[in-house]
Amino acid sequence: MTWPTIRVCALSCALLGCPEVHRRDGLVDRAVHRDSLENIPTSCTSKERELYCGGKAPDDPECVQHCGEPE
Repeated sequence: MTWPTIRVCALSCALLGCPEVHRRDGLVDRAVHRDSLENIPTSCTSKERELYCGGKAPDDPECVQHCGEPE
């Protein structure tokens, strides 16, 4: 066997052996999504913050998704 064939086999075994990690909504997908959200600069005007966060905790997921972390 050549090295490229061995690498492809090893990669296939790794991916097939851990479907709960590599599938959609798996551990890796969720981690990448969280990292992506952290890197997107978001800020809301006071009207937008009132719309998304009014009456909710400042760390409510919907509020954080639209307006970012509380200041």
